[in-house]
Amino acid sequence: MALALRHERTERTERTAVVRSRVHGGAADPRVRGLVKATTSVGHVTRAPKLEVVAPQRRTARWVVTGAVIICGLMLGAAAFQTQLARRQLSLDTLDRHIRAAHEQYDVLRRERAELRSPGRLAEQAAALGMVPARQTQFVTIDPGVIADVQRTGVAASGDGDATIEQEFADYASVKAQAGGAP
Repeated sequence: MALALRHERTERTERTAVVRSRVHGGAADPRVRGLVKATTSVGHVTRAPKLEVVAPQRRTARWVVTGAVIICGLMLGAAAFQTQLARRQLSLDTLDRHIRAAHEQYDVLRRERAELRSPGRLAEQAAALGMVPARQTQFVTIDPGVIADVQRTGVAASGDGDATIEQEFADYASVKAQAGGAP
């Protein structure tokens, strides 16, 4: 502190030395009066300005706005996500309804098929067409070679060996001619 006071006193004495006087005209002329201009009020700042610690500015407004924007963005994202979920759930519900309807139609068709294939109904239809039930049944045994020939060619063997393709086409053409071209 004492050093600061001593420094301040030396500055004042230097300032008074800076004050000068100016004189217009010659110094020997008595009519000329001296013009003294004091420059003590204009001084140099020779010492550094006093620094102070400033409290940091509060940035709560920025944080609040940033937080609000983030929260709004998240809420909009959640709303869009919920909308997509609802739309997809509606399409899933529609597909489930179609699947249930297809299952029900399948069950109806199975019931109709079972009714059409029932032995009682077949007997009624046969009687309506003039058919009568067989009085006796008899099993016929077929030679395995004949079964193999039929499976291989699609026609029964003629007994003279293997039929050629030309013979099979000729047989097919004769059958077609007898049927009048109908399949």
